[in-house]
Amino acid sequence: MSTKRVTLKDVAQAAGVATGTVSMVLNNSPLVAEATKAKVRAVLKEVGYVYDRAAGNLRGITSRIVGVSMCNLVNPYFADVTAGIQEALEELGRVLFLGNCAESIPRQLNFLQTLRQYRVEGVLLTPAIATPKEHVEQLLAWKVPVVQVTRYVAGVESDYVGNDNRVGAQIATKHLLDLGHERIGYLGRARLTSTGQDRYEGFRTALQEAGIRSNDDWILEFPATREDGFRETVRLMQGRDAPTALLCFNDTIAFGAMLGLRSIGIEPGQEVSVVGMDNVSESALWQPGLTTLSIGRDSIGRVAGKLLMDRLEEPERPIERIILRPDLVVRASSGPVIPRPRRMARAS
Repeated sequence: MSTKRVTLKDVAQAAGVATGTVSMVLNNSPLVAEATKAKVRAVLKEVGYVYDRAAGNLRGITSRIVGVSMCNLVNPYFADVTAGIQEALEELGRVLFLGNCAESIPRQLNFLQTLRQYRVEGVLLTPAIATPKEHVEQLLAWKVPVVQVTRYVAGVESDYVGNDNRVGAQIATKHLLDLGHERIGYLGRARLTSTGQDRYEGFRTALQEAGIRSNDDWILEFPATREDGFRETVRLMQGRDAPTALLCFNDTIAFGAMLGLRSIGIEPGQEVSVVGMDNVSESALWQPGLTTLSIGRDSIGRVAGKLLMDRLEEPERPIERIILRPDLVVRASSGPVIPRPRRMARAS
């Protein structure tokens, strides 16, 4: 039995076409007629040709692979965004090469360097906390198109798709103000991400516009986890001076906050209002249902994929920032203010 490796030239001769035509068929070029594609594919199957994609990349043929570097796939919001990205890329004929950096800058950098070795067409990047701008600029220096998704590294000239986090936090805060709340705490302030900075600024702006001064003791900075949301809520609400409403950086913190309230005998939505941000799927299933901001996770994925394709087709096109406006989804976790009696000190 012959063990000779079938080459591109062998396929071309068998199909009666040029080797360049076979190459275009392998890359699904729209320039090749459907009848010719069918003929070449039949020969490929008959002779058992296996395309060496890595070698094709070295010859300048596009890989049709898009790298997706996600900051934290444990967070259900980022998992949903990733699913939307994958669906969009598949519809565009691309393969997703996914990396979860788990908020680790060294891990993220290693993955980005790996993507370069695979000669990906472009990168969709949700940067890890405190990502230095030099890391993103290095990608651009390598001539790798980059679209930052949901988060952005300030000072980097790259395309971006995300939500209007500042306006969203203003909408959520105004909702609580309209319910009569003036004593509003903010859980999960995050200084090191663009999302964290923008949401906190939106919260403060809404209070300032209403003529209300924020209480620094009610603004808590901690990791965006359910466990920390639980612990910090218990600590805050057991104090002598507690807020009547809690605006949470994301839904994950809000879930922990509601569990924390119940653990100390306070019913969320009735005695203390809780509002989250992101509208992950779980938020509608909670009892009470979580009032939260819906930020179009699927839309972000689709828009990011299209923006990257636009950049590939027109590398010199102007930098574009696409900002999507969130909507408030009102559920039972937020309600009118009910004054809480001050806790009396126990007699010695």
